[in-house]
Amino acid sequence: MGARGRGVLPRGLAAFVLLSLLFVPAPASAGSPPIPPHVMTLAAHAPVLIEGDAALGTSDAVVSGSGTPQDPYVMEGWSINASTNPGIAIRNTTKSLLIRNLTLYRAAPIPLADGIDLFQVRNVEMANITALATLAAVRVRSSYNISVNGSSALGDGAGLWVDGSTQVTVAGNEIRANGYVMEVGVYVDGSDRVVIERNRMALDTSGFGHYEIQAHNTTNLAVLENEIGTDSWVPHDGTGVWLVDVVNLTFRGNILHSRSLSLSPFAGAGRSSEWTFYRSPAIFDTYVITPDNTINGVPVLFRNRCQDLDLDRVVAGEIIVSNCPGVRISNTTFQSGQVGVLVVNSVGAVITFNRFVDMDLGVILFEGGATVYHNDFVHSGTAASMSVRAPVYSLDYPIGGNYWGDGPAVDQCSGISQDVCPDPDGFVDKPNDLFGTGTWTDRFPLARPINRTNTWPTADLRMGGTRWDVNTPVLFNASGVSDREDPRTNLQVRWDFDGDWRWDTNWSTNLTVAHRFASPGVYMVRMMVRDSGGLLATASVLVVIPEPSDWRAWALLLGVPSVIFGTMIVAFFAKRYRRTRPPSLDPMRFPPPKDLK
Repeated sequence: MGARGRGVLPRGLAAFVLLSLLFVPAPASAGSPPIPPHVMTLAAHAPVLIEGDAALGTSDAVVSGSGTPQDPYVMEGWSINASTNPGIAIRNTTKSLLIRNLTLYRAAPIPLADGIDLFQVRNVEMANITALATLAAVRVRSSYNISVNGSSALGDGAGLWVDGSTQVTVAGNEIRANGYVMEVGVYVDGSDRVVIERNRMALDTSGFGHYEIQAHNTTNLAVLENEIGTDSWVPHDGTGVWLVDVVNLTFRGNILHSRSLSLSPFAGAGRSSEWTFYRSPAIFDTYVITPDNTINGVPVLFRNRCQDLDLDRVVAGEIIVSNCPGVRISNTTFQSGQVGVLVVNSVGAVITFNRFVDMDLGVILFEGGATVYHNDFVHSGTAASMSVRAPVYSLDYPIGGNYWGDGPAVDQCSGISQDVCPDPDGFVDKPNDLFGTGTWTDRFPLARPINRTNTWPTADLRMGGTRWDVNTPVLFNASGVSDREDPRTNLQVRWDFDGDWRWDTNWSTNLTVAHRFASPGVYMVRMMVRDSGGLLATASVLVVIPEPSDWRAWALLLGVPSVIFGTMIVAFFAKRYRRTRPPSLDPMRFPPPKDLK
């Protein structure tokens, strides 16, 4: 596939933009780290530039191999300074190449070059690569059959940057900001057959918008079993996974911490049809988004092509609804994520009696309009874009709109014009201009949160013992559950021992249970607690049961209880179960806008 010219900044200008906007040290509050040291256990090598198959076969950086699929050229064992030139730049090759056991680093105060830059190449595998604070860890352009496995991108401007390429795999890598400003973990544009799986990505430099995964104008994208984000803070500029104009998406088994999945059917940046439907809302018909994706331990719910769907009191970290006229979403709490509800092309949608706390955007609407009223938005926003029917954020007086919770509420007057004073009526005296443009307003914002006579319980799940196998039961303890209105003795729990959301026990006030797993494997165990008013909360643990011959297991705390549902994820890894280290990425082009557009 040739390089895409439309919408791509010249390389020099793009580099300047990135240097000026993206790759600055973290703010002083976060502590500006020194230039990361590189480990000199490898042999030093000058930057490598290869043009064509002949040069590849004669390069002194290649230590073995003949360039065939069975015996690829091998480039390994080098430590390369990528301060001013790409550490490895390869152009126009077709021979099979394995790049492994390398460190690419910079010694300059600012990043000027990529770690690895591939252009119009085929059949390249990269493994155990470490890229430290380069412009992009790995850039892949107009290339075919490329993979990055078991590598680390630490403090780079981007981890892996894929542009106009086909059959690319990014698996088992680690991508972290490492105290620097990292704009994107994996960026994919104009590409086909891309797999992003089993990576650990956390771009956690406070105060900067970023995306762990971002894709534009891409077909056949699979995002599988990644761990994304950090539960230490919620970025309010960007989303964990931001996918625009993607066709044929599989999103399965991902664990998101204080991040969300944002999907847009609109054309991406650089297209002449920008912010108009490029493929129509039918693009959602090509999506497979499974409930084993979680946000802060709570499932992501995706519904498409439905009629009069009623989602009331569901347990969800995020709800995505497309092409569902008459959908109603109510009585759900969303907290510490980036997107709560995403509704696309669903005429007559009603979103009411929900609570959005510490969300970047509580509600996103694309096409179709919606009625959004009697919700609590606490330190959270809402947005609408390209909606044929304007969304309604307030019903007629005296029903009113939403509680916004973003400042002092002045309620001194009453009436449809709020001109009967002094006579407080529970509504803020002035309309709330949602976007500061006067486009959409909440005419009668609530002065106080929606009054709930019953609040959600708090889930808490603990483990007993230190060793498990197929012959030893695991003790699960939910004695820490609580509720503001009910005593603990009135709370009921039930259990799902294999993570399929089919409950293996009935409701019971017995808060402890012992369960023996019949075979070795990884099990997601869930506990749901119910109060006397029927409100629910969940907690979960990830349990690894070793082979009978392997008697040791250690507990590794991966998450903390969610404020909403008290969700905790605890992983018990047997000695034989080891996490692979994750990959690398890179942003050469000016990234897409950080607002809804």
